[in-house]
Amino acid sequence: MALTMTSRPALPEVSGVEHQYVDLPDGRMHIASAGHGQPVLLLSGFGQSWWEWREVMPALAANGYQAIAPDLRGEGWSELPTKSMNRTRRAEDILFLLERLGLDQVRLISHDLGAISAYHLTLDHPERFRAQILFSVPPPQMRFTADLLPGMRHLWHQEVLAIPGLGPALLRGNYLPRWLFSHFVAQPLAPEVVEFYVSLLRDSEFSRGSTPLCQRIVLPELARITRGAYRQQRFAMPTLFVFGTKDVGFPPHVVDKLFADPSTLGRDVRVAAVPNAGHYVVDEAPNAAIKLIMDFFGEQTP
Repeated sequence: MALTMTSRPALPEVSGVEHQYVDLPDGRMHIASAGHGQPVLLLSGFGQSWWEWREVMPALAANGYQAIAPDLRGEGWSELPTKSMNRTRRAEDILFLLERLGLDQVRLISHDLGAISAYHLTLDHPERFRAQILFSVPPPQMRFTADLLPGMRHLWHQEVLAIPGLGPALLRGNYLPRWLFSHFVAQPLAPEVVEFYVSLLRDSEFSRGSTPLCQRIVLPELARITRGAYRQQRFAMPTLFVFGTKDVGFPPHVVDKLFADPSTLGRDVRVAAVPNAGHYVVDEAPNAAIKLIMDFFGEQTP
C-alpha cells in the first residue's frame, strides 16, 4: 500500500520552510527544510508530521542551523509503502536520506514515535550523530518497575490501533483523534492546531498505515525495552531528554528514578523539565523547547 497525495490535507505554509521530495528505493520521502548551516534532523511524533516542528525550524534557521524534518515512512506527505514497515526499515530510510543529502553527521531531535528511530540510529550508528535531544520518551535502557504502571494505563490506544480494521476505523472517527490531542496535554492546543492534527490522523491512508506502525514498531519496541535489549548500550554523543512536568505517562517522580544514574545511559546524558507542559512539549511550550534546544546545541562545538 503506497501513500499518495490524493487525500492528504494541503501542505501548510510556514515562513522560511521549503519542501522537496527525495527518491528512496521504493518511493519518495517528503522533507521540509529551513536555513543553512550545521544540519539538524527532526523526527516527529505519531501522526504529527514535519509540521510538529513549525516553530522550531525557523528558530534553528535563525541561529545558523539547517533544519531538516522528514515525514517518515507511513506518515505525512511521504509516498512510501507501509507493507514493509518495521523499525529497521525506518532507520534505513533515514540513513539513505542522509546519504542523498550528502550529510555525514547531524544533530538529532526526536519526539514520541520518532524517538524509536533515534534510539536505533544513535546507538547503532553513533558516528553519524553529533548530539541529540529526545522529547517525552524514557531512556531505552530503562528497567520496568511498579512506578511505571500508572502511566502505562494511558497507552491503551497503542494496542487498539494495532488491530487491523478496528484501529483505522477509530482513527477515522471523531473521538480517538481528539482524545490523543487533549488527554496528553497540560496546556490546551489552539483549536486550529488540533483540527490540523486531527485531519492528518483521520486521513484514510494514514489511518490504514497506523496499524503497521503500531504492530511492527511501537509494540515490538516496548517488548525490546522490557526484555532489556538496550540495557548494555550507551549513548556516545551528548544526549538531552526533555519532559513536561505534567506528562501523564512520565510524572517528575518517575523521571527522577529513570535518570537516577545517568552514567548508566551514556557519557553525557542529561534531563530537563518544562514546567506545566504535557506530552506535546514542542506544541504546548514552543519557546521553552526552543531555548532548551539552542542552549544544548550551543554547548557543542562545530
